[in-house]
Amino acid sequence: MTASDVVPPVLQVDVSDLPIDGYLDLLLDFALFVVLFAVLYLVGRRGVLPVVERALGIQHIQETIASAAVKTVHVAVILAAVRLALDATGYGYLLSLPPTVIAALTVAVGFASRDIAANLVGGVFIVTDPKFNIGDWIRWQEKEGIIEDISFRVTRVRTFDNELLTVPNSQLATSAVVNAVAKSPRRVSHTFHVSDDADLGEIAEILVEEARDHDDVLDRPTPTVRVTSLDNGRAGMQARYWIDQPSREAFVTIRSEYFRRVSRRFEAAGIELPQNW
Repeated sequence: MTASDVVPPVLQVDVSDLPIDGYLDLLLDFALFVVLFAVLYLVGRRGVLPVVERALGIQHIQETIASAAVKTVHVAVILAAVRLALDATGYGYLLSLPPTVIAALTVAVGFASRDIAANLVGGVFIVTDPKFNIGDWIRWQEKEGIIEDISFRVTRVRTFDNELLTVPNSQLATSAVVNAVAKSPRRVSHTFHVSDDADLGEIAEILVEEARDHDDVLDRPTPTVRVTSLDNGRAGMQARYWIDQPSREAFVTIRSEYFRRVSRRFEAAGIELPQNW
């Protein structure tokens, strides 16, 4: 027996036996699905969404509700495009899963996306809250800003330093949030610290007069002043007045103007304020 007698024969494979046609068909079907989905999605995005936006605008729907409705229609357009593209390529049966499989997938997705689900639920509560709207000035957890957008997962807030905060909806839904513009009129207050041997009556008179003389301060409720503290040779005099239809810009502008006018009156009357007032 020679060495050539024990060498196994070379395995020969007929390439024509491989299911190449099946793979090509699968790739063509996938390409067709992608093209159909893209076309259907663009038709829905360019045709359906503008109609919905115009209809909501005509009905004067509140901006927060309108934004949520448009986002919901957008998701519906995506799902419809997926379903129609699958049906056209003959793979619609993939969406007809047995109930047990659907239940298993639901449980698996639920465990894997608990935070996402919490944010979605939080988004529903935020959108349906009539006192929480796009354009509102809010404060929470030592942060503040103007609401720019509310999506299914997050709320986007523009700070007064022009930074954009992306806040998970679950954080806002479970935190104490102050809406500074939800009610009108709004009271503005500030405490001036003066020497306790100064004429507190004169100081109170100045604070009330300057509030009454300001065009943007309401006559009713009337401006008031009260002593809030007497400590270490200083008296705290708190001026309180009311403004209508408050916004961040109006609040800052009116308060700054009031400070300047009071400062001029104090200077003319010889009343000194500490540097950190």
